[in-house]
Amino acid sequence: MYCPECGGEYREGFFTCADCGVALVAEPPPEPEPAVAVESVLVTVLESGDPNEIAFAEAVLSDAGIPFVKVGDALQELFALGRLGLGFSLVAGPVTLQVPEEHAEKAARILEEAVPEGLADEDLEEMPE
Repeated sequence: MYCPECGGEYREGFFTCADCGVALVAEPPPEPEPAVAVESVLVTVLESGDPNEIAFAEAVLSDAGIPFVKVGDALQELFALGRLGLGFSLVAGPVTLQVPEEHAEKAARILEEAVPEGLADEDLEEMPE
């Protein structure tokens, strides 16, 4: 006799699993299929030292349902002098946003469309709040 929940094996005469409290069955439960590790190649869609640009891009990607990884953000303050007013540490380099390869084209298109064409970084700084 076997527990269908935990797979515990019991002698004849037992009808309930002592751990799970469920009725025992005659056949052992099927072996779980091994998890297949899917390794996805990550593609960088944004590299920036501007924390506002990174936060904006994260919001855009999240709203679009595109999974992403932020690389280098935690390293920014670990080294002496931190971000040095440049937006990123010279030792750690800029922060990058990476997406799985299958989402790269859509992510790049969405990020490009999120900022109006012809609007430069200098223009963004001069815009009234």
